[in-house]
Amino acid sequence: MKELSVYVEEKLYLCSVNKRLLYEISIIRPLIIFLLVVYHSLCVFTGGWVPPQGVPSNDVYWWLGHLISGFRIETIAFVGGYVFCYQCVELGRRQGFVGFVWKKFKRLIIPCFVFGIAYYLLFRFNAARFTWRVAFWRVANGIGHLWFLPMLFWCFLACWLVDRLLQWLRERHEAWYRPVGWVLLVALAGVSLLRVTGLKMGLSRAPYFLFYFYLGYWLRALRKDGRGARGDGWTVAALWGVYVVFLLLHLQATNLYLPGCAFKCPRWLQGCSQTVLHLLTLGHTAGGILAVYATTMLWLRRHRTEEAQPSGWLRECSRLCYGVYVLHMFFMQPIYFFSGFPQWCCGSAVGVWLMPWVVLAVTLALSVAGTWLLLKTRVGRFLIG
Repeated sequence: MKELSVYVEEKLYLCSVNKRLLYEISIIRPLIIFLLVVYHSLCVFTGGWVPPQGVPSNDVYWWLGHLISGFRIETIAFVGGYVFCYQCVELGRRQGFVGFVWKKFKRLIIPCFVFGIAYYLLFRFNAARFTWRVAFWRVANGIGHLWFLPMLFWCFLACWLVDRLLQWLRERHEAWYRPVGWVLLVALAGVSLLRVTGLKMGLSRAPYFLFYFYLGYWLRALRKDGRGARGDGWTVAALWGVYVVFLLLHLQATNLYLPGCAFKCPRWLQGCSQTVLHLLTLGHTAGGILAVYATTMLWLRRHRTEEAQPSGWLRECSRLCYGVYVLHMFFMQPIYFFSGFPQWCCGSAVGVWLMPWVVLAVTLALSVAGTWLLLKTRVGRFLIG
């Protein structure tokens, strides 16, 4: 009888562990998705999109958009690697390769095709130029903002192999485990400096993003061993400083004049090589990701206990993130490019300043509502649940 009670207690403990959420990810994931939507609402001012007719330039929004864009999309890859490590190393949820491929195919590739077809038909379809081959590859490569999904699929598969290698080292040759982990991080940082072109279904972008995916994986692995940097106020300030310095250097190197600044790009930055530009990108992106992570961990350490779990509303925000990412461009594109709203706003100076925030509010409201409704259906839960 005593053995039975011990067994039940162990099972209950394992169930509680398996339901446990990472508090830091429950904060970072919604924050980054929110910043992603903010950035897209500012793209008409940053040069990311061709602005609708009548929309003037705005130096403040140009700077704000670029300050956000310095790390936001790579942080999503970082979160993927961080959670993947938690599931594999700490919860022991490892799968065989075929099962894992099928799981990620359902999670990433099928939604890429389903929502990609809808996006193509709504915004990119041209009957005069339509061919099945071109249409297929535009959808398969991730049309519009959906390019991230097939790219992330390859990052997961690559990190599955890395996880198995590190697991084998940990069990058989523990002395080699940490050195190999660090060597992989440095090697992938070097690979991220390369730019691959011409490959289909996100493979061209995967070498770049794989470093940030593995950065999340390795940081969580170090935390599990009690060696991850916890950080303090000075560390957080230093990381944000690194982010700002590298981002300013990168913007200065790619723009002869910066909006709102009278001085010209210094000669030593003019005409710098692509390798230098990629190093600057690596510096501000990794610095920004680590700054966000360190800031979150510092706040949690000061305001939450180790055993604390995210509140219900924070869990709900995290649950809606995938759907908001997928759906937000379905609402933002029509507002900016298929309505007269930008021209109406730009009829006054106040309207120009309010326009991106109104677009942001409407887009977020519709995306959250659309995601919530989709998750009420079996098909919706299969695609974005």
